[in-house]
Amino acid sequence: MTTSGLADNDGVRIHWVLDRAADREPASERPLLLINGLGSPLVAFEPGFVALLVDRGFAVARFDNRDTGRSDRVDRGPAGQSTPYTIGDMAADAAAVLDAAGWASANVLGQSMGGMIAQQLIIDHPDRVRSLVAFMTSSGEPGFGRSTDPAAEALLQPAPPGREAWLDHRVATELVWASPAHWSEEWVRGKAEAMWDHGIDHQGTFRQFRAIRAAGSRDGALARATTPTMVLHGSADTLITPDGGRHLADVIPSARYDEITGLGHDLPPGLWAVVADRVAGFVDQVESAAGPVG
Repeated sequence: MTTSGLADNDGVRIHWVLDRAADREPASERPLLLINGLGSPLVAFEPGFVALLVDRGFAVARFDNRDTGRSDRVDRGPAGQSTPYTIGDMAADAAAVLDAAGWASANVLGQSMGGMIAQQLIIDHPDRVRSLVAFMTSSGEPGFGRSTDPAAEALLQPAPPGREAWLDHRVATELVWASPAHWSEEWVRGKAEAMWDHGIDHQGTFRQFRAIRAAGSRDGALARATTPTMVLHGSADTLITPDGGRHLADVIPSARYDEITGLGHDLPPGLWAVVADRVAGFVDQVESAAGPVG
């Protein structure tokens, strides 16, 4: 069962979707918020992966970050600010989605840039996060999680206009940081088609990238975080190399590090069940330690 709506964060409208089991009582569900990576609309978390999470007892909310998909474009910021918005503003968008979904708090999985937004969420709004899965991401501390040269070159290569050219570009760049044993051109192109059709914005992606670069290191604030955290990373990630994940786990006092062998900076169908099981197992442990949520 799927519902959707618009959340509002100080006038910025954020498109969100909620998937849950039709035959399950809402009170028995575990809320899970997924936060997307750079330039990726909510369909980048594919329906098959979401269905596996629903099967494991979650109600799953996804949303289009500002400047992508069906959410608002934000090309101007406060006077004197170097970027139109900050990672903190994007974390506030996530909190607004929780409000719109009727969730006082939720488990949160943030992927890549979404992991950075999720880190900011536990810094700025710790009461809204029951547990955090920081997935293929880093704290922003210089020297950790640096891209390999080919991955950095591919990331910074301007995407061409037009649907077919953009799809070809997406396939070529995804291959650079893909999970080597699981990459499939057919899968990547199909996912890219869904992303384009849902809403891609080249300039919006650039503004998101500016927000990442302006954020700097979160190490100091994360060292005081108390949210139960699992840092989940792939051994084959070339875009944010695994030392970025290991460093992040070292910084957050409550964190543990979990590495998936052969996973790159993508989420291929062959590893969906592995990731879903790791997430569900971690949340099980957090809930067992915390007791019922009142």
